[in-house]
Amino acid sequence: MKPAIEPGETANREARAPGAGFDAVVFVHGFLDNRMVWKPLMRALYDAGIEVPAIAVDLRGAGERRKEEDNCTLAQAVADIERLFDEMHLSRIALVGHSMGTQIAELVAAERSQQVAALVLVTPTPLAGNVLPDDVRALLRESGADPAAQRGIRENFSKNLTDAQLDALVEPDVLMGKQAVRQYYDAFSIGDPRGNAPCTYHGPTLIIGAQDDPVIPPEQIAAIHRERFSDAELRMVAQSGHWPHLEQPVEMAKLISTHLGMARQAAISL
Repeated sequence: MKPAIEPGETANREARAPGAGFDAVVFVHGFLDNRMVWKPLMRALYDAGIEVPAIAVDLRGAGERRKEEDNCTLAQAVADIERLFDEMHLSRIALVGHSMGTQIAELVAAERSQQVAALVLVTPTPLAGNVLPDDVRALLRESGADPAAQRGIRENFSKNLTDAQLDALVEPDVLMGKQAVRQYYDAFSIGDPRGNAPCTYHGPTLIIGAQDDPVIPPEQIAAIHRERFSDAELRMVAQSGHWPHLEQPVEMAKLISTHLGMARQAAISL
């Protein structure tokens, strides 16, 4: 797995905010996406004074790994991220996932609880799976290698994505292909049976929902929090659809930096 460590997001660990104590903040993208969706949030975190390496990964079948369309499953993604932890010798990690990426992040956190020191779940897909209506299933599952379909999905499920952002997400060099899309759709919709019980990761957890998300609406976020993460912190982002890290990156940076204990008190006001 090839991680992206943006020059602007990697800083002197000795100079980071008091109480941070993280080797890195690792970001796991969701269905149809790639590691570049995290760039606005990574930049906002850096601007907020978060001087810890921010590492975004491409899951297989996505971004620079788009030709690796074999075994695009939750279990394989978990194994790939755990291998990244080992290869980079990361011992204290803040792990951030979005949508399908929250399923992966939760499983990694549960299996590597001694390494994952904090968890952030952004518009989380239920770990037990998310069965969608047949028309939505067909739209999503068959959108692989189809830039118009994938752009339309993001237009319909977001509130504030710009034309430039939409265009960038469906460029040929990052567009997720047919086989990967079908496999990931089946993976996130079936989920993992561990999602039928309360989360077994007991470290500091932040759940972030979006007020205008038609995919995982506020009432579903509330149910996920109540049924599986009763000890977690819950926050909602206004004026955002399913991608608050793209739609409201500054607000997201405030929420995450505060959760991780890295907020500069003079600069952060919620």
